[in-house]
Order: sequence, then structure tokens, then C-alpha cells
Amino acid sequence: MNIYEHLLPGKENALTPEYLATKYHFSSVRMLQKQIEMERRSGKVILSSATSPGGYYLPAAGDTMEIRKFIRTLENRGENTLKTLESARELLKELEER
Repeated sequence: MNIYEHLLPGKENALTPEYLATKYHFSSVRMLQKQIEMERRSGKVILSSATSPGGYYLPAAGDTMEIRKFIRTLENRGENTLKTLESARELLKELEER
């Protein structure tokens, strides 16, 4: 199951982990999170919001602020997922060079 393909762009379209886990038949939210982590490590830029109701979403077209916030959040958490940060930084650089 590839979650990336089912997400919508923009924070306002974030899908909650509970919704995604149920809709795509994951046995738990934790299993969904593991899938998203795996996709992020493979280079997919999947953003997330902890602000209620929270959820997962794709960057809106050309919106570098969302990507910057995501990078900052990961850095502040001390996330040691280098590939996740690298993918987000590459997308940000690409958008800023346009």
C-alpha cells in the first residue's frame, strides 16, 4: 500500500492517521506510521501536522513555507531520519530555483 498516492496537497486537506489506517486497512495507526516512515525514507515528501485534527498531506504546489515548517519540526524533534530531511530539502531547493 502506497499512502503517498492517496494524500492531497495542502495542510487544509490533511487526512488523520485514524482515517487513513481504517480506509486502507492497516491493523493500527502505528502500522500506518511505519508505512509513511518507509515512504519518506524512499524519498517521498509526506508532510504532517500535529495541530488538531492533525494528519498527513502533500506540499501544496509552490508552497515553500509548508516544507520549511516540516523541516524545522523534524530538526527540532531531533529526528534522525536523514533521508526524510534530505528529500524535503531537495524539494524546497527545487521549488526555490524556479
